[in-house]
Amino acid sequence: MAPEQPDPVPLTPTAAYLTHLEQAAADFAAVVDTGDLDAAVPGCAPWRLTDLAQHLGSVHRWARAAVVEGRPDAAVITDVPSERADLGAWFREGADALLASLRGTDPENPCWAFGPRPHTASFWFRRQAHETAFHAGDAAASQGATRPYGAELAVDGIDEVVGLMFPRQVRLDRTPALPTALAVEPAEGGRWVLAGDGTGPAEDAAATVRGPAEAILLLLWHRTTLADDRVSVVGPRHVAETVLGNALTP
Repeated sequence: MAPEQPDPVPLTPTAAYLTHLEQAAADFAAVVDTGDLDAAVPGCAPWRLTDLAQHLGSVHRWARAAVVEGRPDAAVITDVPSERADLGAWFREGADALLASLRGTDPENPCWAFGPRPHTASFWFRRQAHETAFHAGDAAASQGATRPYGAELAVDGIDEVVGLMFPRQVRLDRTPALPTALAVEPAEGGRWVLAGDGTGPAEDAAATVRGPAEAILLLLWHRTTLADDRVSVVGPRHVAETVLGNALTP
């Protein structure tokens, strides 16, 4: 019998997502204020920092429309600036509006979302915390720096990849179902298994990747590789290489 997929240990409380989102948005804006806007973003090639700022600012507006209007296509995003001062102000405006809307919304309110049902506003609390934190790290990387993701949010991010992002990638024909299963075990606790199309019961894994939650999350999002000395593989390494070589995330 296949082992049950355990509950995540721990998941981020809904209210805490706003704290992560606010801090990540502030950190991102600070890089826009002082960084090289033409610098390449290693995890988002061929984007430059300007492209990343325009993308994230647009995503914040798109997500806010999903929460406030009930549909993401309600956001009409035009006249996106590229000059430093205007870009920074525009980015902050979008992040602040998203935060204000989320703070004024009951997380259990029905809301358009692309995750599993029930579709509620809580989806966007979580998704935008991760979206913004990840891109704040990307912005720092564009300047040759790093930004800690944080263990609590990273464990939650692993759960999001396995339970939401990977199954969606398969459903949208962006990546094939996995022929073999890979487990990931963050040092902070919990165990997740990537297998099949991501919707079935957890399977016995042919190999396991272990390490800090942040390193494993970066691995799943292709921001680091198995050469990262923070992670280790138990079992056939080629299994881990094959599974992680797929587009598990957008």
